[in-house]
Amino acid sequence: MYKRKPVSRLSGDEKFTNADNKKFTVLDFWQYGLSNLNSNVTRGSLAEFLVENALKDKKSIDIRNPWGDFDVEYKGKKIEVKCSSYLQDWDQKNLSRPTFTKLKAEELYYNDVVGKKSEKGSDYKADIYVLCLFHHKETETLNILDMDQWSFYVLSKDKLKQISNDSSSISLVSLEKQNITPVSFNELRKTVDGL
Repeated sequence: MYKRKPVSRLSGDEKFTNADNKKFTVLDFWQYGLSNLNSNVTRGSLAEFLVENALKDKKSIDIRNPWGDFDVEYKGKKIEVKCSSYLQDWDQKNLSRPTFTKLKAEELYYNDVVGKKSEKGSDYKADIYVLCLFHHKETETLNILDMDQWSFYVLSKDKLKQISNDSSSISLVSLEKQNITPVSFNELRKTVDGL
C-alpha cells in the first residue's frame, strides 16, 4: 500500500536539483505559474485563502488540501468556498453572469485502497457555504488583492439548499432575488461566527 506523502510548507527558496547547470527555485515556479491571480485556474484557490485569512490567525492556516469534502475547517464547522467573477482572464464582449457551481459533491476521487467509489449521490458536504464574488467590473482598475473589490455571501447548508431548490449551482441573480446580502472581507468572520 502506498500512503499519501505528507506535505510541508515551502518557503520558495527550495531549488530544483539534477538540472545540469540550470538554477531555478520553487519561487520561480510560483511566479511563472501563479502570478495571474485572476485566472480561473487560480482564483478559486485564492478565494479559499482569503476566507482562511478572514477567519483565522496566519499561524493557524494549514496547507490547502484540494481533495477534502470541504475547504476550510473553523471552530468545528465545515466550510465550502466557491468563487465567481464578472471579469474573466480573457477578452470579453460583455461581463460574465456570476454563478456558483459544484455546490453539491460526490466522493472526490477513486481510492484503490478502499476498493471502489461510493455509490451515494451528490450532496451538500459542508455546514456553511461562503460564495466569494470578485465584483469589480473595470479591467483598467482591477486589483484582485484589494478586498474592497470582493463580496462574500455566507449561507448555512439548509438556507442554500432551500434557495437553490436543492440544486448544485446558484446564480448571483437568484441570491439577489432572495435578498441575500453580501458582506465585506472585514465582516466575514463575524458573519460566519453568527451562523
